[in-house]
Amino acid sequence: MKIWLLLIVIYVAPYSAVDWDGPWQFGMSRAMDKTTFKSEAECRNTAIRMIAEMHQGMLAPMRFECVPFDASLPKGAPR
Repeated sequence: MKIWLLLIVIYVAPYSAVDWDGPWQFGMSRAMDKTTFKSEAECRNTAIRMIAEMHQGMLAPMRFECVPFDASLPKGAPR
């Protein structure tokens, strides 16, 4: 079984920019309060909803990635 982690990256324009059309530079990454999900679909839906909420106050480009990891490891797993 997998767990899914959500990573959102926000790109920024110069401080003096108005109606900036790019190029955009990495500004920050954001981890949400709830960052683990049971399915990729749950992770993606949460990311889309959160980005829509953030776009109400900040119109910077944002990208997300849902990354899978094993939910558990077997006895004797390498460390």
